[in-house]
Amino acid sequence: MYRLVTILLILICSVSMMSCSALISKQEWSDNYTQIEGVRATSPEMIDGNLRTVGETTFPEGAQQFYGSSPASEAIITLPKKMLIRRIVIHSDNLKTFDVFADKGGSSIKSTDWQLIKEVKSVHKNPIDLSLPIAFPTDKIRIRVLNTSDDAELRRRERARSGGFSRFTRNRRAVGKIYEIELYGYKSTKESSKKKEIDQREQELDELLK
Repeated sequence: MYRLVTILLILICSVSMMSCSALISKQEWSDNYTQIEGVRATSPEMIDGNLRTVGETTFPEGAQQFYGSSPASEAIITLPKKMLIRRIVIHSDNLKTFDVFADKGGSSIKSTDWQLIKEVKSVHKNPIDLSLPIAFPTDKIRIRVLNTSDDAELRRRERARSGGFSRFTRNRRAVGKIYEIELYGYKSTKESSKKKEIDQREQELDELLK
């Protein structure tokens, strides 16, 4: 009897694991959210779908008016509605260190409530492909650039302009140069089924035309 119960438990666990594996393997990424109608960005070139154009991150208003300041520049993507975002792909060849924030939704006091969702301490390749553990829908993603590969050259130019006095230089951080930002969620089961149906029809049509 004990042996029979053990065998049944093993079978149940195996079936459960196979079902979970099947679900995970069938999970697909959605289409790129930044290409849907109504999406806005601080620099439109970051979401125009063209890797040949480049957008630049922007500094907070007035941040570059003070000598010796070192604010972080940023890029903000605004979606037309709240979505669950699970992945972000950034095409850039000068980002080195940056943070990613998502807006949880502002209160009557604040229009935004930024929550840190990802810290990138070192970039090793382009494009930068990140998984985002966001547990809430959001309509705004903010990328705050902390360090770029162009910072050192900017500081050299600023020192030369100020006669070698670093305390009299203006901003010590260069802008982030971003060719494209892509945002993804998970496809629903209905969307995945529809895509498979279309793919199957196209395959059948190709076979008929051969």
